[in-house]
Amino acid sequence: MSYKIHTNCRVCGSAEMVQYLDLGQMPLSNNLTSTPDEEPQRYPLKVLLCESCGLSQLSIVIDPQTLFGHYVYRSGIAGSYVKHCREMAKQLKYTRHLTPDSFVIDIAGNDGTLLAEFRDEIGCKVLNVDPAANLAKINADKDVKMFNTFWGFAAARHLVSTNFPKADIITATNVFAHVDNVKEFLEAAALVLIPDGVLVLEFPYLIDFIEKTAFDTIYFEHLSYFSIMPLAQLLEETGLYFQAIERQDIHGGSVRVTVGLQDSGRGRKCFEEFSHAETAGRYHKVNAYTYFSHRVRKTISHFRVKIKELQADGAKIGAFGASAKGNTLLNCTGITAADISYIIDQTPEKMGKFSPGTGIPIYPLNILQFDQPDYIVLLAWNFKDECIEKLRAAGYRCKFILPLTFEIIEQTENQNIAV
Repeated sequence: MSYKIHTNCRVCGSAEMVQYLDLGQMPLSNNLTSTPDEEPQRYPLKVLLCESCGLSQLSIVIDPQTLFGHYVYRSGIAGSYVKHCREMAKQLKYTRHLTPDSFVIDIAGNDGTLLAEFRDEIGCKVLNVDPAANLAKINADKDVKMFNTFWGFAAARHLVSTNFPKADIITATNVFAHVDNVKEFLEAAALVLIPDGVLVLEFPYLIDFIEKTAFDTIYFEHLSYFSIMPLAQLLEETGLYFQAIERQDIHGGSVRVTVGLQDSGRGRKCFEEFSHAETAGRYHKVNAYTYFSHRVRKTISHFRVKIKELQADGAKIGAFGASAKGNTLLNCTGITAADISYIIDQTPEKMGKFSPGTGIPIYPLNILQFDQPDYIVLLAWNFKDECIEKLRAAGYRCKFILPLTFEIIEQTENQNIAV
């Protein structure tokens, strides 16, 4: 399988990058195996800091077709994310004055969840540009038109040459961190925006990643871990301007950045607020990341020890959410099917598969009708409340574990009580 060594910062081109975290040889998190004993190919999972611009990034880049050509993640499975998309569509309808004549493009729109909300809320024209061929039928079932390709100059020029209208809004949620050539990504978006149109980027925010010790969000799809200051340098080079910057709770802590072709006083003020906070927190200095790495090691060790202790006491342990972040956690901690009996998930493409590198089987929610583990680890902890609600509704009566803190939650009389 092809990959390339990443030697220069993808934002500023500097070769002055220092490694601050090495998670070892890891499998591709979303490449589920067909048998429990199948040994997936592994790659070095290391994170580097560019000391010139402050961008965190992986040391290698896997062939994107391998990662995204067939994609088992479905964004519409999580009700919390669907609600987030609905609120986003409503907000942009009013702030950007969208009408049924407006045109919205979603880059890497997955199963069409976000665009379906735009179409239902506004009645506007929509287009999903996504490379995962297996998601085409799901988009068609939602009446969302899909252009099956990766985003870049070729895709943008195709849209222009085939008489698509220019876009009032381009959305790109949870994809910018996946992109190697980020400059081309932005410049291609600029080609297909109307003069006062905007590109809305939403991605996990570096500050939340560091403060929450969220190392499980490190996997090969996530090439970059962005703060606002490196992004500002990119915008300066591509002729785009901040319009707004907003913190979001989704996915454990994200930031929504609206950029456009026109300068904006509000955008400059937002940038100043974020850049001041990032500078004050010294997130451009390696010391913050050295301490983060130390906390990661402690978190990994603590999780492993606690799971082994529960198992030694005779507890049966399951998990919920066969997510990419869950696979990073399990592989880093050395947890296997000998420790966790199964992972519950609701994604049809994952049924009958096994977590790569751990051999843990993936079962549907109805397994709880026949089996009640003493604990369920919430691998998809970023949707904690929704996960607990689904599991209780399915009849689960025992305890939950939040993996990064190893907080144990027992629900009694509709109250979540830490014990």
